[in-house]
Formats: sequence, C-alpha cells, structure tokens
Amino acid sequence: MTVDEFRTLAGRLTALLDTDPAEAVRQARAIDLGGQGIEWLNSAWIRASILVDGGAASAQQDAVEEGADLFRALHEAHPGPQVSYNLANALAARAGMPGDSGWLDHQERTRVWRAEARRHFWAAANDSTADPSIRTQAWTNLANQFTYAYRLGEAHDARLAALAVDPRNGVAAGLAALDLLWLYERGGCSELTRIEAVMLARVAREHENRVRAYAGARVAERLAALADQLGEAPRRAENTDPFIRWVERERLTLAPAVELVDPSLGKLDWLMLPGILERESPPSATMPPPVFAMFNVLKADFILARDLAWRATQESGWPDTGRFADTLDYATYGPDASALVLAHRTALDLLDKVAVVVNHYFEVGLRPNKVYFGKIWRPDAEKKNGSSALAGPVDAAIRAGAHALYGLVELAEDYESEDGILRPHKDLRNAGTHRFVVLHDLGDPKGARDAPEVEHHDRDRYAREVLRALRVARSAVQMLALAIRQHEDGLKQRASGMVGTLHVPDHDWMRGRA
Repeated sequence: MTVDEFRTLAGRLTALLDTDPAEAVRQARAIDLGGQGIEWLNSAWIRASILVDGGAASAQQDAVEEGADLFRALHEAHPGPQVSYNLANALAARAGMPGDSGWLDHQERTRVWRAEARRHFWAAANDSTADPSIRTQAWTNLANQFTYAYRLGEAHDARLAALAVDPRNGVAAGLAALDLLWLYERGGCSELTRIEAVMLARVAREHENRVRAYAGARVAERLAALADQLGEAPRRAENTDPFIRWVERERLTLAPAVELVDPSLGKLDWLMLPGILERESPPSATMPPPVFAMFNVLKADFILARDLAWRATQESGWPDTGRFADTLDYATYGPDASALVLAHRTALDLLDKVAVVVNHYFEVGLRPNKVYFGKIWRPDAEKKNGSSALAGPVDAAIRAGAHALYGLVELAEDYESEDGILRPHKDLRNAGTHRFVVLHDLGDPKGARDAPEVEHHDRDRYAREVLRALRVARSAVQMLALAIRQHEDGLKQRASGMVGTLHVPDHDWMRGRA
C-alpha cells in the first residue's frame, strides 16, 4: 500500500466510522497485511485504528481486542510515542467503561489491561520528542483512567499537564472542571474549588473547536453547556507570599480537592476527616477515635516534607556550618541537598502510613508492624500459586461504597509493580534510604566516579521528582480521606437507633493559638 493509497483508504474508512462503524470494521478486516516494511506498517496501522474505533462504536468487543493486539505488534516492531498512545487507547477501549453495577468486578477484571494502558499513556505523555498533540491527548486520556478509579488528585495533575502542553486543550480543562464540581457538590471544599471549575469550563468554551477535534461534537456541546451554566468566575486576589505562590503553582495543599489557595482561610492544609461512628463497645465518652491522631500525623509529616522541599530551593534556607571535600564532579553537599533527598523519602514514607490507617480503620487485620503500602491490598499475591484477589475487608469496604479505596489499590500497583508508572519513585526512595544519593548542579552526573553504593542525579531533575513525590503523597492522603468519608456515609445510612456525637475541636483552638 503506497502512502497515497494509505491516505485515501484512511480518509474513506474514517468517514465511514461516523455513518456505519460496523461496515468500517468489516472493510478494515479485509485489508491485506501481507506486505513488508512501510507497506505492512501502513496497512496494519489503518486496520488497527478502524478495528478499535469501529469496534467500540458498534459494540464489537472482538474487533477492539483484535485491533489492540495489532497495535501491540506495531509497538514491538516500531516503538514510539504515537504507537504507545494508540496502543493505550486500544487497551482502554478493550477495558471499557465501568458501570454503576458491578463496578469493582469490572475494575478487577480489566486491571491488567488498564495498568498497561496507563504505562503507555505515561510513556507518550512524558516523551519530549513526541508531537505536542500526542502528548496533550495522552495526558488527558491518562487523567480519564485516573478518574475512573477515583484517583482525582492525580487526574487533576494530569489534566493541568495536558494544558501546559496545549493551553487550548478544552477537553482537559472541561473534564477537570467536572471533577472539581463533583467534589464541591459533596461538601467540604472551599468556594475556590467552584471558582477554579468555572475558570476551567471557560477554557473549554473558548476552545470548542479543539474539543471537537479531540473528543467529538457531543463532548464539545456538553462542556459548552457546562460553561454557560456556571457563568463567569469572580475575580480573586492574587497571593503575594512567595511560599504560598509556590505551593499553589505546584499544587501541594492538603485540601479535599486540588485547588487554588485562598489566603483568607488562614490555613493551607485544611483537609479533615469526617465524623467517625465509634467502633468500640462501650464507646469512649471523652476521647476521639485513634484514627484522628493518625491522620494528624500524616498531615504533619506531609507539611514537613513540603517545607523541606521549599527550603532546599532557597539560597538562605539552611545555615552553612559544614566543611566538605570536593569530589571534583560538580556534586553539591550540605543540608540543602540532603533536605531534598529527605523530602522525597518522607513524602513516600507517607504511603506506608496511609496503609497503616487503612489497616486500622477498615479492620484489614494485619499487625501494624507488618503493614506495607504495596502489600496490604492483595495479601496472597506473592505466595506460590497464590490468589491476587483483594483482601476480604478491602473488597467488602469498596463494595459497600468506599470506591476511593480502589484508587489506593491502583496507586499501590503503579508504585509496587516492576513496570509501574510510579516504580521509579520507589527505587529512588530506596536509594535515598539504604544507600547514598549525590546531587550534581553542573555537568553530567554519569561522569562521576562510580560505586554501587552511590547514585548520582542531576539536582534540578531530582528536585522535580521531589515535587512529583509530594503530589503522589498528597493524592494518597486525599483518597484516604474520601474513602473514609464514603464509608462513613454508608455506615450512617445503615445505622439504626440514635447516634450520639462527640465534638472534635480544632487543635490550635484547644492550645489557644486560633
């Protein structure tokens, strides 16, 4: 198939998708794949594309699966960001959309396909050589995968990354607005959550043509109607404090949603647990349940890790009291460099503490000193011929309505799996904990004298990884709070009789600091 023949056939079959997707699939299956080189590549590409899109549009799952397998063959033969992106889309289509009924069964049944899709979306989105249109759409579609698993903080990060690549990506803006509104309508968010949703909806309205190009006319009309319904965003005062501006820019507040910073609130980190129904019998009449103390420590550790990262980037952040030997490789030594490593490690250590809270609150049943973020969810996964099923209490809690708990399950798989999109963070944390991480501000870190005990990294790139680790930790804490809230809502609906209340006061107020 020549290039001209490829373009003609692609245009005809793509147009046919809009009118008769089943016929487009039939004609795609008739495409001869007997050629070699560029001829095979062109034929396989158009056949796979039409099978996936037409199969999804005409509910032919076998066509979608056939197209996904063909894209995998293309990826093995010609790896690259565009093939990665299309393979990811095919795998996402193969997994399908979770419905309200059987939601957890669907997520479990399709988790391998969805994990592979996330890996390929991630690869395409982070490939600096890729066309910007591929990168922005990869970020957008990765965000959709996060949203389906209630990983809403990570979804918002991904959509803002999509907008950083293409500020006219109205799909990313509009879907981010919808997620923010979903959280806002459930209470607990500040008014800035709605204001940011309005601002993002306006971006989708202003770039309706780009929405049509990326997602079709139906999505464009829906997002335009949303923008019209929300109206104009009120003006807000800009933050002048450099630390607050940095926290807002890097999206590092602990709030119910990833949102702008409202200086009038007085606090950056006001994410709180909901009311907790007492489990002990007889209940304590004077003391809140231990989960409040655990959550307080989680928040405090996150705030410290964030502060370490901030101070490490400021020239006057630390006293210069040490003398160090120069290793002649442009390495940086001192408390500022160590603070970056410690910030990364502290942020990711929070994941194990999140697992400890889950174990306690959802009564998973493990001993506290045997709880690890990557292991708690599927306790038999590493046993010989063991099951990869969810732990019974985790499964039961999700089925009872704590859907955000599954976001933590999925995040743990991305963090723990050898090929997971977050695995590099675990490896970097282990290096900072058990070996030595040396940061370089000039030259090539690979040129340093090598030793297995030492890892060398570019300091600026490492600082960016610290910010990503903080956002991962922030999202995990947000999902934990949402899962507890969803679980408590279900318990209250199922509770019988009268429920007494114990007011949990503000800590600063009790200490006379409010």
